[in-house]
Amino acid sequence: MGNVLDYVRREFRGFAELPFGDVDSLVLSELSYMRLTDLVPTFDEAKSVATVPIRELLRAESYDEMFVSNSSDMNDYRLALLHAVCESPRFRALRVGEYAERLSERDQQQFAAMTFDVGCGSPDLLYIAFRGTDGTLVGWKEDFNMAVRCPVPSQESAYRYVDSILDRSEGFLSSEGSPAIMLGGHSKGGNMAVYAAMQVAHDDIEAAGERARRLGLLPALGGPVPGRNVRIARIFSHDGPGLPESMVRGQAYRTVESRIRKTVPESSVVGMLLQSNAKVIVVKADAVGIMQHMGNSWQVAENGDFERENELTMTAQLIKRTLDDWLDTVGQKQRERAIDQIYEIFAAAGYGNIADLMANWTDSLPKIVAAARGTDRETRELIKAVVKAIPASAARAVREG
Repeated sequence: MGNVLDYVRREFRGFAELPFGDVDSLVLSELSYMRLTDLVPTFDEAKSVATVPIRELLRAESYDEMFVSNSSDMNDYRLALLHAVCESPRFRALRVGEYAERLSERDQQQFAAMTFDVGCGSPDLLYIAFRGTDGTLVGWKEDFNMAVRCPVPSQESAYRYVDSILDRSEGFLSSEGSPAIMLGGHSKGGNMAVYAAMQVAHDDIEAAGERARRLGLLPALGGPVPGRNVRIARIFSHDGPGLPESMVRGQAYRTVESRIRKTVPESSVVGMLLQSNAKVIVVKADAVGIMQHMGNSWQVAENGDFERENELTMTAQLIKRTLDDWLDTVGQKQRERAIDQIYEIFAAAGYGNIADLMANWTDSLPKIVAAARGTDRETRELIKAVVKAIPASAARAVREG
C-alpha cells in the first residue's frame, strides 16, 4: 500500500492491460494544479488538441512558476509526481495542451483546465482535468458559493471548455470517428466535471425535444439521450461537492449519472456537501480530519485501486448532518448572506490566501474575531457547530494512533 505517487512509480502496466481507473484520474487531476502559462498552447490559441509531450514540462527554470500552491509540501509532491509520470511506461506518452486559467476577485472566480491525450496504448481517449480550489480566498469563496448558487462562474467556464473540446476534437486521432472524452477533477474540479457533462446532456435533450416537436411527436422523457454526451465516457469527482437537489432530480443529471465515479476520503467534508445520487467510494487516507481532502494522503492498494473503507468517520458524518440541517432550514437569501459573511470574516484579516492568513495568525485572529461579532445569529451558530465537531477528529486520531 502507498499513495498516488507510489502507484505511479510502481505501476508499469499500460492502459491496454490495466484500464484507466479512479487512481489514474486523480493523478491527472493533481497535475492540473500545475500552472502551464507559456509552456503549452492556451485554450484560446490551440489549433489542435493536447500536442505537447508531458516530458517537455520538465524544465527546472520553470518550476517556480509551475508549482505555486501556498503549501511547499504540495508543491514538492506535485513536482515529484510530474517526474514519476514522465518516467513511467504507463504515463510517459501523455500529451497535454489547451491550458485555460482565470482568476477574478470581481467575479469571485478561480478556474483552470487542461486536456490530456492519454495515449500509452489506450484506445483513442482524451481526459479533461479541472483544477480544484487553490489557496486563495477567492477560490474558497467560490467553493462556498456552490452551496448556495448554481451555476457559479467556474461551472459555466467548465461547460464552455468541454463544449469547445468536443467540437475541436471531432475526427481527432482517428479518421473513423471522434475520441471518447473523460472529465475529472479534485475538489471543486470534480464538481465542475459533473456540471459540464450535465450541461452537454442538457443541450442534447433540448435538441432532441426540438426535433420531436418538428415531427409532431412528444419528447422522450427517459432512457439514453443521443448526441455529443455519448462521447463522454466517464466523469470523475475526487472529493468534489455535489449539486443542488433540483439539478440532481433533473433529466440531464440522470442521463450522465451512471458514468459518474465519486471518490471521497473517510473524513470527507467538502465532497459530502450538497446532493449526489452517484455511488460514493470511500477511500482510506493517512492524514487527519479535513487534511484528508488533499489527494496525496489517499491510499492505493497493490492491485492499482484505492484502498477502501466501508463508511465515513463519525466526525465526517456529524459535520455532514450539521451542514445538511443548516441548508434545509434556512432560505436562499439567508444562505447567500451567511456565505458572504463568512468570506468577509476571513477577508477582514487582510490576506489574500489561506497560507498567509495562517502564517500571520497572531495578526489575523483578532481581526477575524472582531469581524465575526458583526454576523447574524444563524451564521454564528453554524460556525460554532462546525468548529465544535472538528476537534473530535483530532481526538479520535490520538486514540487510534
